[in-house]
Amino acid sequence: MRRKIPPISALLCFEAAARSGSFAQGARAMNLSQSAFSRQIQGLEAQTGQTLFKRERQRVQLTGAGEMLLQELAPKLEALEATFYRLRTRDNPYGALNIGTYPTLGSRWLMPRLAELAQAQPRLTVNTITYLDNAQVDASLVDLAIVQGDPPWPGFRADLLMPETLVAVAAPGLLEAPLQEAVRLLDHPALQHTTRPLSWQIWFGDLGETLPAQPTGPLFSQFEMLIDAVKYGHGVAILPELLVRRELDEGTLIQAHPHRCTPASAYYLLTPQAKTGTSRIERVRAWLLEQTPAP
Repeated sequence: MRRKIPPISALLCFEAAARSGSFAQGARAMNLSQSAFSRQIQGLEAQTGQTLFKRERQRVQLTGAGEMLLQELAPKLEALEATFYRLRTRDNPYGALNIGTYPTLGSRWLMPRLAELAQAQPRLTVNTITYLDNAQVDASLVDLAIVQGDPPWPGFRADLLMPETLVAVAAPGLLEAPLQEAVRLLDHPALQHTTRPLSWQIWFGDLGETLPAQPTGPLFSQFEMLIDAVKYGHGVAILPELLVRRELDEGTLIQAHPHRCTPASAYYLLTPQAKTGTSRIERVRAWLLEQTPAP
């Protein structure tokens, strides 16, 4: 069955005129004569049965129907352009790709590894896109994404990247030595991350104890700020060990209790289903899956 869709050339001319507010500028952008450009617009108006532009001297202005068409059409043209870009570059092992990650994980775990990747594959350009929670992961923007949580991940191929170990940490000025009684940690403010409200409960549960009460300490939306708050003595926090490995090694943070908790949820490497099989994405995916946190 033949689809009742106007020619793509007419749609592109419409968008050019709508963006510039001028048939003359739109014609130049499309490399057409002004008369040929106008015929494209007239044909589109005839096919839709709508007047799309109000002609005002040397300028044009969208009608209500034109505004509606632009709002619906523009993202579809952008998506179509992206599709053909991916198609052209599908089997090219080089070029650019976007990796999504959380800000602190990106700077502390991913960035050093991307430096190694750049040396191993210098003809590859890797861009990073950050998000604060998993709901912000956009398959149209990322080629690969690192997330923490539990599968399934609809619309993505998911590979286990690495487990996560949670530890209780504090500034050495707040605690002189690790506490042996976990409940004593709550003598200090229990700092929390906004997207990880159950971290204290998970850590206590893994220890075989019941969290006496839900922590009411300050909330932080980014791990970097939460780590700084702990370093400055604002309280104790349950944090992923890989994010504070540097501070623990340097002694700017100490492990506030000996228990280390490895919950079932872990870090996963996601590939949008529509992008699987793309040469450079598969190469970087395989490379990242070989990487593990420093012991």
